[in-house]
Amino acid sequence: MANFTRRTLRGQPQRTKIVCTLGPASCTPEVVGAMMDAGMSVARLNFSHGSFETQRASFELVRRIAAEKKRSIAIMADLSGPKIRCRDIEGGQMVLGAGERIDIVRGEHAGSRRELTTTYEKLVDDVEVGDPIYLDDGSIRLQVIEKQRDRLAARVEVGGVLKSRKGINLPGSRVSAPSLTEKDARDLEFAAALGVDFFALSFVRSAADIQDLKQRLARLSCPARVIAKIEKPAALDELDAIIEAADGVMVARGDLGIELPVEKVPLIQKRIIRAARHALKPVIVATQMLESMIEHPTPTRAEVSDIANAIEDGGDAVMLSAETASGKYPVQAVRTMASVARDVETEYAEKVLASGFIEETLGDPLRKAMVMGAAMIAEALKAKFIVVRSESGETARYLSKIRGRCPIIAVHPDDAVLRRHALFWGVLAVQTDASGSVQFGADAELKYLAGAILDQGLVLPQDAVIVVSRYPWGEQQPPNSIRAIVVGEAAGLQG
Repeated sequence: MANFTRRTLRGQPQRTKIVCTLGPASCTPEVVGAMMDAGMSVARLNFSHGSFETQRASFELVRRIAAEKKRSIAIMADLSGPKIRCRDIEGGQMVLGAGERIDIVRGEHAGSRRELTTTYEKLVDDVEVGDPIYLDDGSIRLQVIEKQRDRLAARVEVGGVLKSRKGINLPGSRVSAPSLTEKDARDLEFAAALGVDFFALSFVRSAADIQDLKQRLARLSCPARVIAKIEKPAALDELDAIIEAADGVMVARGDLGIELPVEKVPLIQKRIIRAARHALKPVIVATQMLESMIEHPTPTRAEVSDIANAIEDGGDAVMLSAETASGKYPVQAVRTMASVARDVETEYAEKVLASGFIEETLGDPLRKAMVMGAAMIAEALKAKFIVVRSESGETARYLSKIRGRCPIIAVHPDDAVLRRHALFWGVLAVQTDASGSVQFGADAELKYLAGAILDQGLVLPQDAVIVVSRYPWGEQQPPNSIRAIVVGEAAGLQG
C-alpha cells in the first residue's frame, strides 16, 4: 500500500496539473525527482534557450527519473516562434533617454548609440509611422516617426537601459513572419526524434498555424499533441478556430500583457478558459504565477490568489517558468503551487455540478451523455474513482471537463498513451501490466481493472468505483458501458 500515499493525498490525487520549465536550476536527478514528488505533471523544454545537447540531457533525465518512480510525466517542447530581438549592442548595452531619436535599420551588424539592428529583417516593412515599438518586455517604448526603405526613425517615449538581445514587441503591427521559423523547423525535427509528448507553438495567429505544425508532425510520424500559445491580439480574433484546430491552449500572459493593455489580461484569461472549456480542450495558465519565488522561498499573497483564480476559472494546468528553470527554490515553488491547488480543488469540486454540460459544450453527444451519466452515478454512490481504460484519451478528456467531485483514473499498459493525459484536470494516469491487458469477457476485464488499481494502492477492497468503457476493448469509439463495482468483489477477493 506504499503507493497510496505517494500517488495521492489522503486518497485524492492532485487534480490541477503543473507544468515545470527545466533549466540550470533543475538539471540534476535530485531536483527533477523532488519536483515530480512535489506535483510536476509536465516537464517543459524551452527551445528559446539552450543547445540540443542540453535539451537532450533534460529529456533523458526526465524519462529516466519518471521510469524509476513509475510516474507518467509528459515532456513539452516549447518552440520559440518568430520572437523578435535586438541584435548585439556595442558595449553590451545603451541608454535611451525620453525624447531622443533612435533608428532601427536592416542588417546583421551590432547596434550603436544611434541605431539598432534586429533579428527580423522585415521589421522595417511591417511597421508604419505612428506604430509603437516596445523593447525589453515593454520597459522601453518607442514610437515610429519616419519610415524609409531600409530604416525606421523612432522617438523614445519611455526610456531606460537597453541590453543586447532583448525582445521586441510590435503591438500595433501585423507581423508577416510565419509562426514556424527556420530555427523552429530544426527544433521540431530534433524534438520529434526525441519523442516529446507535446509541442507548444508560440505567437499563433490563426488555425492555419496549428494545421501547418500538425502536418509537419504527421510527415515525421510524430504523435505529439499541439498546444496553441495565445499571446497575440490576432489570435483572439481567431480564438474559436485556433482552439478547434489545437489539442489545447496556453494563456501566455507575458507577451499578451505587452501586446495589449495589461488591465485587459485578466478578462482575456477568463475568456480563453471559457472558450477552451466549451470546446472540451485543456488550457494552461502561464507566466509569473510565482515570480517572487525566483528569489524568495515563499510567495506573495497576490501570487497565491492568482493561482487560485486560474483554477477556479477552469484552468486545467498552471505553469512555472523561471521559478523552476533558474530560480533559487524550484522544488519549493512546485510544492507551493500544488498546495494552493489542492486547497482550491477541495472547495471548487464541492461546488461544481455536471448540469448543463451536454448543452453548453461541443463534442460527441453520445460520449458526453455517457460521461455525464458516469459522473452522476459516481456522485450518488460516493464512488472513490471513475475508472477509464483509455486508448485515445477522449473519454478521460470529456470526464475531466465536467470537473465533478469524483476523481478519474485512466489505465493503460503503454506509458506513451498515459502521457497524453498529462494536461487533463482530475485525471490520474495509472500504468497497468501489459501481460493482462487483453482479456476475454466483461467479467474478466472488470477483474483485471479492479486488481490493477488495487495493486497500485489507490483503493481499498470495500471501495466503490465506476468503470466507463467500451466493450470489446481497444475500439477508439464512445463508451457503451457504465458499471458500478465494489473493488474487492470484482477482483475476486474472498470476504
